[in-house]
Amino acid sequence: MAVHFIHSTTAMALLLLLLLLLFTCQFLSPASCSSSTSSSNNNYYCDWCPRHVTASLFPPAAAAAADLNDAGACGYRTMDTELLNGGHIFAAASAEFFRDGAGCGACFQLRCRDRRLCVDDGVKVVVTGSAKEEANRTGFLLAKEALAAMARHGMSDQLATLDSVQVDFRRIPCEYKKNLAVRVEEGSRNPSHLAVRFLYQGGQTDIAAVEIAQVGATPPSWRSMARRRNHQGMWRTSRAPDGPLLLRLVVTAGSGGKWMRTDEAAALPADWRPGAVYDTGLRVTDVALRTCSRSCRAGDDNEELR
Repeated sequence: MAVHFIHSTTAMALLLLLLLLLFTCQFLSPASCSSSTSSSNNNYYCDWCPRHVTASLFPPAAAAAADLNDAGACGYRTMDTELLNGGHIFAAASAEFFRDGAGCGACFQLRCRDRRLCVDDGVKVVVTGSAKEEANRTGFLLAKEALAAMARHGMSDQLATLDSVQVDFRRIPCEYKKNLAVRVEEGSRNPSHLAVRFLYQGGQTDIAAVEIAQVGATPPSWRSMARRRNHQGMWRTSRAPDGPLLLRLVVTAGSGGKWMRTDEAAALPADWRPGAVYDTGLRVTDVALRTCSRSCRAGDDNEELR
């Protein structure tokens, strides 16, 4: 009887322990009871909003006609090689991302959704031109090197045979070592006709407005510049005042905005000329708040942004 009682007590203790473990996994810490596969999924979805789009290979004919290394419609010419800082690759974007040129210079991280073919980190790209949606129903047009950068070891040839791939995407901060710079564009005529393009625009930012004023004017008479739709990323005015010029601009990062202004030491000189690049002395590093509630957890591959 004593032996039977001991066995019964042991069995009861084991049963209670099993119930306790089940309770812990179910209600207290499900993640701690998940498999290594679930842990891998946690890392894979960490800090990614569930947003998907199609990425296509840049058509050979179009690539021959428009050199991606010349940076496309946004005008980031070969002289601006630092725009590739951090391993970014040039890409053309659909109207959703290009936004009539407002998206010029925006940085994105793309990764294809076929994890059998592609690495988890994907590739970083910078928007330098517009993808013509009439011919390509796609979110991004990529060069071959961008597809190769997304591929797992030994899978780049197989990935390159695909005309398009489904990708996750997220906008990421652009990081540059230089201050925000302004380049005076060809066609500008000192003093009144001024067209500029901004370079090294960091963070996850858009430039929403640009104004200029003559240095030393009291009070300053700020004059607006307009973004030219047929010259993406360019701001112009035909009413630029004489003399060295101050710049001020509205920088947004997802919502709201703030004014940034050059000081007199960083003003455009009175003898500004087309093709010249001038340091504004400003650092743009603002980062947008998260636009979805996705956290570092396992997720459903089919979940969409709400």
